[in-house]
Amino acid sequence: MNITNVRRAGVACFAVLALAVLAVPIVNYASGPSAVLEACINPGNGGMRLVDADAPCHNNETRVQWNVTGPQGPQGPVGPQGPAGPQGPPGVSASSGPPYVWVCTPARYPLSASNTRADLYVYNGGPSPATVSVTIYDQNGNDLTGVNIPGPNPAVQYPGASNTPVQPNATLNLTWQTPAENVPGSVSYSVRVTSSDQPIAVGSDFQFSGFKPLPCSLLPK
Repeated sequence: MNITNVRRAGVACFAVLALAVLAVPIVNYASGPSAVLEACINPGNGGMRLVDADAPCHNNETRVQWNVTGPQGPQGPVGPQGPAGPQGPPGVSASSGPPYVWVCTPARYPLSASNTRADLYVYNGGPSPATVSVTIYDQNGNDLTGVNIPGPNPAVQYPGASNTPVQPNATLNLTWQTPAENVPGSVSYSVRVTSSDQPIAVGSDFQFSGFKPLPCSLLPK
């Protein structure tokens, strides 16, 4: 058979060849480094069968080969630009995000000779539990957590809070005694309240001859 007839037989069998390639796992024939497929074609009836590289064809068959991966084609043209999507909502400004720091000051009554009740209220206005810390400071910025309050007998200490969870819409109420300033000891001046995640609102009520709410302010960033 001349080469022209072989080519015609190959063209006639191309559809059969494509189906056979889909039906047989390529890994069986393309696992080697050459990645070449081998087939035997019967020009008489158009039959084609895939064979291993070392398997001979029958006397009435012609052997053909082709690469699993063909040459890379030319790069196609650039497609048209797609439509612009809708603009998302504005993000939260870093200047308004956590941590949220409040300060209540003053936290004393000058020259007071007695101890009175002090209340701190921390409200969680966020959708998730807030992680709240509270620190009472003296005039020089020293942390008074666990330090004796001047005046009470028996002695009591300034409280504090560290990473205390406050549920949404719940209020943390921290209570202690204002210092008696006619007694030696550490005098509270300011209270710092920090939420590391959720927005909070803070208020205080340092009682002296009745309720006397004192200001608490959200520190600017």
